[in-house]
Amino acid sequence: MYSERTQVLLSPEQVARLKRIAAREGRSVGAVIRDAVDSYVDPGEDSRHQAIQAMFRMNLPVDDWEVMKEQIERSQLGDW
Repeated sequence: MYSERTQVLLSPEQVARLKRIAAREGRSVGAVIRDAVDSYVDPGEDSRHQAIQAMFRMNLPVDDWEVMKEQIERSQLGDW
């Protein structure tokens, strides 16, 4: 479990944002802060996973690789 206590002074705006995130996610403010610290100190696999999920949420069009490759090459050559 947790064994260290740290005191941090935050602005009212920062506290409000943390409370909104915690409420939205159904978590404690402390849990949100711990996750933020982990993300900052050691982004590792979690940040890559979040980046991939963000790309999936973009719902971008996907086609056959050869078709997309040709479109990319044509766009770079100005053949559109």
